[in-house]
Amino acid sequence: MTDAVNLPFSSQQQLLARLLHLSRLDTDFILLTGPEGAGKSYLAHRLTEETALMLPVLLDAEALDSHARFRDALLGRWFPGTVFDSEDSLSDSMARLLPASLHKRLLVVDNAEWLTDILLQELVELYLALPASVRPFMVLIGSAGWAGQVCHQLDDTMRSRVLEVEVPPLTTTDKQDLWHALGYQSPPATSHDIQYPGDVIDTVEPQMKTQGYRQLVEQKSVKILLTALIVVVLLIIIVSLLDDSESSAPELVQPFEQEQELALPPPIPTPVPDTETSTPEPAGDSVVREWPVESLPDTPAISTRVAETPDDSDKERVVIEDKVVSKLMQRKATPEPTARPDTSAGSAQPAPAARQSANTGGLSPLSALMQKSGGRYTLQLMASRDRTALEKVATRHRLAPSWVYPRSINGQPWFVLVFGDFVSPELARRGIGSLPSELQAAKPWPKPFAQVQKEVKP
Repeated sequence: MTDAVNLPFSSQQQLLARLLHLSRLDTDFILLTGPEGAGKSYLAHRLTEETALMLPVLLDAEALDSHARFRDALLGRWFPGTVFDSEDSLSDSMARLLPASLHKRLLVVDNAEWLTDILLQELVELYLALPASVRPFMVLIGSAGWAGQVCHQLDDTMRSRVLEVEVPPLTTTDKQDLWHALGYQSPPATSHDIQYPGDVIDTVEPQMKTQGYRQLVEQKSVKILLTALIVVVLLIIIVSLLDDSESSAPELVQPFEQEQELALPPPIPTPVPDTETSTPEPAGDSVVREWPVESLPDTPAISTRVAETPDDSDKERVVIEDKVVSKLMQRKATPEPTARPDTSAGSAQPAPAARQSANTGGLSPLSALMQKSGGRYTLQLMASRDRTALEKVATRHRLAPSWVYPRSINGQPWFVLVFGDFVSPELARRGIGSLPSELQAAKPWPKPFAQVQKEVKP
C-alpha cells in the first residue's frame, strides 16, 4: 500500500533511520518482525537503497527454494566474477573469498520464514566466525511467531546478540496523510481499526471497487446484455463442436503428390444390335445385354501422344483407342497363350486369378511389381509412414493385385499402397468406381508402373 501512494510515513522513517544506525555498530543480526501489511518489504527495499555498506543484497527466501540457489545468489552478488562451489557452506566459501575483498556487506532476507534450519545455522556461523569489521549486517524479515522460534533454537550466547525489531504502527498523522492521499476529505468511520498500511486494503477496496461493480451488475440492461452474451458464446461453442465431429475424417492420402482433377471419359454409347446376329434379351431385364459380335479391324489404329499423368508427363506412351480395346475384351478366347493376359488385365474387372487372390487379401511380392510393364498403369490409393497400416487396409478390403512399396520423400521413409494392373489411365479411372467408399474417399489416381518402379527405394 505504501508503494501505491508513495508516502514517507514518519513511523517507517524512524525505523529506517534506526536500522541504518545499527548497521554502523556491532549489532549485526536483526530480526525485523511485524504483521502482514506492516510495510516490512517496503522497508527492506529502502534499506538497500540508502545504506552506506558495500554490495547490499536483497534475497527472497521463498523464491530460492534450495540451499545451492540461495548460496549462489548471495555469493554471486558479494563476489562477482569469482569461482566458488555452491555446495559448500557459507562460512567455508567466505573464508576463501573474503581476503581478496575485505568489506562490510549488507544482507536482507525477505520472507525469512522459508529459510531452512541449515541455511539459518550457516548465517549464524557466519556471524560468529567473522570479525566485526568485515562481518555482514544481516536483517531477516518475518513474523513475530517465527522470530520467537528462531530465538528459542539459538544458544544463550547467540540469543544475547540477536536483536528483534518490530515495525511500529502508523501514527495519527500518518493515518490522516494516508486517507488524504486516497482521496478522502475526512477519515471514514472504520479508520480507528487501521494500524498498518496493509489494513487499508480490507476497508477501502470494498467501498471503492466492489460497491460500484455491484451497482453496475444490478442494472436491468446490464443483466440482459450479459445473459445474451452468455447465450451467444454457448451457441458458438456448440456449433464449433458439431463441425469438429463432422469433419473428423482422417487424412491419410497423398501427403506428397499434387492432387489433380482428372475428368472421366464420356460413356461408350451402346450400339443398336443387328437383328440378324443379336441375342434375345432375357425377360425382366432390359438393361443387361450381350455385346454385338463385330469383326475386328485388320490393323488397329495406334497413335502416340503425351501421357496425361501427374508423375510421368514428360514421356511418350503408346495408347490404344477405346473402341479397339473394347472389342478385344469381347473377343472369344483363342488358343494363343499371349492374348489372354492382355485382354483380362486391360479390363476394369480383375482376372479370375486376381479375384481368387482377392479372396485371400494377400499383398503381391515386390518382385512382381518390378517386373510389370512400364507402359501399364496402377492406382495409387494412399500413402503413409506406417507400412503395417497400409497392409491392414489391403487385407481388410481384399485388394488384389496390390503392393506396398517403400520410397523416400525429403530424406524421410514413406510407404505407398497401389492396386490393380490396367492397360490405360482411362481404364484405371474406371476401376475406381469398383473400390469401396472408404478407398474412393482417399481419391486414388492412375500412375504408370514406370514411375512406381522409379520411386521404389528398397
